[in-house]
Amino acid sequence: MFEQRSLAKSLLLYLFAVVLTIMNLTNINISGFNDVMPMMDLMAVFYFAVFKNIFGLFFIFLLGIWNDALNGNPLGLTSLCYIVLIKFFAILNVRLLNKERFRQIWQQFIYFSIMFLFGKWFLLLIINGQSGSVWNLIVQLIISSVLYIPAHSLFDYLNRKLLGQ
Repeated sequence: MFEQRSLAKSLLLYLFAVVLTIMNLTNINISGFNDVMPMMDLMAVFYFAVFKNIFGLFFIFLLGIWNDALNGNPLGLTSLCYIVLIKFFAILNVRLLNKERFRQIWQQFIYFSIMFLFGKWFLLLIINGQSGSVWNLIVQLIISSVLYIPAHSLFDYLNRKLLGQ
């Protein structure tokens, strides 16, 4: 009985990440930036895969495929970016991350976001021969970086309530 309750709570966390990915289809209509949306799915990937090491790579792969299918990107591109960055930051975190200092975690999220946005932008440029606006990426980075602060608190709350960690 206890394992079923624990499994159900874990599945809620995964479902929450899928819902955040779906939320990326909605745009914020800021003057001149119609294609801007905070990267809530990237926040969840960073928190639960890099910071807490809860999401496995198979789920991250599926989440990236889902993101690509919803956004019309070549399938596997987001998964590739997610997995490469997660592995890269996992190597860095062995020595560098103090999980008690929020400022360090927040800075690392900003670096993670920069590498994700510009890496994906560059790959799309190579694949499609055209790219989106760099200004939209910068605005998306700023909005996501600011919103990571309350999102981190929300993720901490969900992690404590659902997984007891």
